[in-house]
Amino acid sequence: MSFFVRSSGLSIRQTLPARHNPSLKRKNKPLVRRKKRPTLSSLRKTAEVVPPIDPESLLNTTLLEASRQRRPVELSPEEKERRTLLLKEWSRHKMQEHKEDLQRFQELERCREEALKELKKSSPLLYEAAIKVDANFFPIEFKGPTETPPIPDYLAPDMEDVKAKNKGRR
Repeated sequence: MSFFVRSSGLSIRQTLPARHNPSLKRKNKPLVRRKKRPTLSSLRKTAEVVPPIDPESLLNTTLLEASRQRRPVELSPEEKERRTLLLKEWSRHKMQEHKEDLQRFQELERCREEALKELKKSSPLLYEAAIKVDANFFPIEFKGPTETPPIPDYLAPDMEDVKAKNKGRR
């Protein structure tokens, strides 16, 4: 049983607790028998299932017709100049960004070296622990040869001979 009480314009729903009576028995519902679903093996026995072809995977030949080919756009000299200047400006911006990154890395490296110097002065044991390489931090495992054996009877070219040959070709 539920009812609504209105007070000061607000709606509050109140319900009475359900009364539980253990002496009441549930009504028995008739059991509904379900059909068995066919198994995968029975489906294979009856007929081979072929998935449909995805139309998106097929090439649409009408898109390759010559009438659909776009002509190259001819840009005006002003537009070409504008795009060239924009590309140069972008290159300058990226170069400036690269320089700032390098400066940041150099500053970090300088601060690290300074901190290690101070640590070495204050506690040599902590300094040794700080510079110790942790092999488990980046586990690297090499398989196969790490060095190539030298080729027998191989004579390395002399750099002056190579330069002379290159000059003769020009």
